[in-house]
Amino acid sequence: MKSIGVAEFNNIPTGVEQLDKVLKNVDVDVYRGGTTCPGKYYFIVYGEVEAVNQGMALIEGSNRTEIISGVAPEIIQALNKKNVESKFSTIGVFEFYGIPEGVKALDLVIKSVEVCVLKLILGWTLAGKSYFVIGGDTSSVEEAVVLVTGSFKIRDVKVINNPSKDLLVFI
Repeated sequence: MKSIGVAEFNNIPTGVEQLDKVLKNVDVDVYRGGTTCPGKYYFIVYGEVEAVNQGMALIEGSNRTEIISGVAPEIIQALNKKNVESKFSTIGVFEFYGIPEGVKALDLVIKSVEVCVLKLILGWTLAGKSYFVIGGDTSSVEEAVVLVTGSFKIRDVKVINNPSKDLLVFI
């Protein structure tokens, strides 16, 4: 079983140092690591459940961390920007104050509701926020909204019915 670990730091040197510590001590892959606005650092590691748990337990100085065991494969596709392009009757756009909760919320949605991930954006040029866009039928997207708003601190969410086919290019 695979897991991902997401960590976010208030300063860049600490984040880089902690990623180095994780990589030196456990067998995980890095899917993403980098800076966000305003001067934060985050990383996402992927591997076997035990390795990710051990690596995340080593972290010090993080302002937020999340471990997602049994992560949905669509999360990894979204992190690698392998987006599905298709026509959906409805899309949902979810915005979060930080990166870890956005990734965890998307994983929960994918595992609970029949929708497709159209986009996952983490932090860069967003003042450290994150957002994702899902597509599906109206009832599925509305079910995802109820699930996320009931489980996470969310900045904003919008449901768009019958989106323009050109909209997907700009989300």
